[in-house]
Amino acid sequence: MNGARYLTRLTVHAVLFVTCAATVFPLIWMVSSAFTPNELISAKTVRLWPETPTLSNFVLAAERQPIWTWMWNSILTATLITLGKLALAVPAGFAFGRGAFPGHQVLFWFVIATMSFPTALAIIPTYIAIVKIQAFDTYGAMVIPSIPYIGFYVFYMRQAFRNLPGSMFEAAQIDGAGIWRQFLQIGIPNVLPAIAALSVIAFMGAWNIYLWGQLVLEDRFKKTLTTGIASFADLEGTDRVWGPLMATSLLSIVPVLIMFLIAQRFIVDALSPGIDDR
Repeated sequence: MNGARYLTRLTVHAVLFVTCAATVFPLIWMVSSAFTPNELISAKTVRLWPETPTLSNFVLAAERQPIWTWMWNSILTATLITLGKLALAVPAGFAFGRGAFPGHQVLFWFVIATMSFPTALAIIPTYIAIVKIQAFDTYGAMVIPSIPYIGFYVFYMRQAFRNLPGSMFEAAQIDGAGIWRQFLQIGIPNVLPAIAALSVIAFMGAWNIYLWGQLVLEDRFKKTLTTGIASFADLEGTDRVWGPLMATSLLSIVPVLIMFLIAQRFIVDALSPGIDDR
């Protein structure tokens, strides 16, 4: 019996190891190729790390494309989208989590139902609207239509506010605190870990927007890093651009990785069990 259990565990661990290796290998290959001399990337000898690492691919990428402008555009648009989502989702989550207005349950489930709506269906009408208001090829066209998709964010913040002890809000109400004071002075300070975790999720989603950016951003210098990477395919059409392409791809994950590392402690706190005595 113990032998069968050991064999089962060994098989499960082997499958998990192979799956993890298959998942991580492309990332390792991207990092290795970013520091490999461009002419050696297509060599027949496969190496997980170059013998002579170089930064020439980053220099070559900057010479061929405005990657630093793309980086700034990505940071700007992702930050604005994240702030916009939080500005709507946090108060809405508080209203649904601690409010008691008529029809709030129906309205909440309506908001949740929007999570099942395929965003691809809204692309064509949204694109037509952007063109008609002459906002095509602007940062506003990239940012504003991306903000309203907040069904998950509202649900997440609602749960965060509901996990707070109801006695805090009852005491504040007895002291004469209005709903906005309860929200700003009691609610937000106690759900900062949840807001930080949600900020990372929102930023990553905004950073990785590709299809919509390709549709509404035409100017080469207005593209984001995610959409601009595709421009490398139009340079020469040969494997000589693999080095700069991998270097730019590596740059595209650095800001998100840094943000995740900074907010890691808050994310762990947000996933900890809460208290709900409501």
